[in-house]
Amino acid sequence: MRTMITVPFMGTRWILGIGLVIAAAGLPGCAALMGEKTTFNQGGAKVGLERDPTIARAKTDVHNAHPANLTGAEVRTLLGAVEVSGWTGTIVGIFENPRPVPLLTEEQLNAYAGPISDAFRQAGPAERVTFSFPKPDVKYSDNRTIGFLFVRDKYLHIVLTDHASLTRADTGGDELKDPRDTKGMKLWVALPARAAVVPDIQEPTWAAFETVHVSLNMQEVIALRSAKPPVLVGRESAVPPSPVASDAGPSKQDLQNQVRELTNSNLELRGRLDDQAKQMKTLNDEMNRLRLEMDQAKPPKSPPRKSPAPFTP
Repeated sequence: MRTMITVPFMGTRWILGIGLVIAAAGLPGCAALMGEKTTFNQGGAKVGLERDPTIARAKTDVHNAHPANLTGAEVRTLLGAVEVSGWTGTIVGIFENPRPVPLLTEEQLNAYAGPISDAFRQAGPAERVTFSFPKPDVKYSDNRTIGFLFVRDKYLHIVLTDHASLTRADTGGDELKDPRDTKGMKLWVALPARAAVVPDIQEPTWAAFETVHVSLNMQEVIALRSAKPPVLVGRESAVPPSPVASDAGPSKQDLQNQVRELTNSNLELRGRLDDQAKQMKTLNDEMNRLRLEMDQAKPPKSPPRKSPAPFTP
């Protein structure tokens, strides 16, 4: 005999909230259903595997280059090139350029590069690596650095959904974090490396709420960041430049480096301007929506009363 349990309808927001609570709770049954697997869990830091939603969304047959044989040193080099900027849902972020900070601190890179490398070796072609790290140097904090990694073709794709350096937005008494709140985050790549320009045919089909992402050409970034910097000598032992070299002017390589730096700076400035324009459009749309709701909420105006006709004897 089956017993039917009736639950009163509490609205779409209530149902969405229950779903998010279950997902955030990390129940074993839910994790198994989503294909999640934890490969590292220590000190509040977690690394694991899950199904890659960009594969299901792809219009063509694609798969990740997993298992990926990335060493801990290579993971440290790649993630060490990534920076993040953002604010916490404040309007001031539209008028001020937030200063980028490293995605992971040196201590985090040293502690988690190995577990991430191990996860890449265990990942399947349809999976991606997940990570969730607590805020460093703080005992108790709700702010975490959360994201996803996957290798496809020659690129490492990095997705970020939260960062511990950016405080949580005010939820108005609601305990659930709005998945659309990305805190205005943007990912950057520190020079001399640069973000990869992925061809359209190889660009992943990103999930709806995973708008903060960057791609790296792994070999290029590792080569640039692993190159030894020029040796600086003291003033007493400095070798004066030869007259021929000084008369010849800057070398071709120096000019190419200057052009590359200017190009990267222009691209970063253009990206920030585009982000600011998008944020302004979003605010205007929100203001128009609120104005429309207020107009609809106003009671309808009653028709004016007709004045009585003047009395004539």
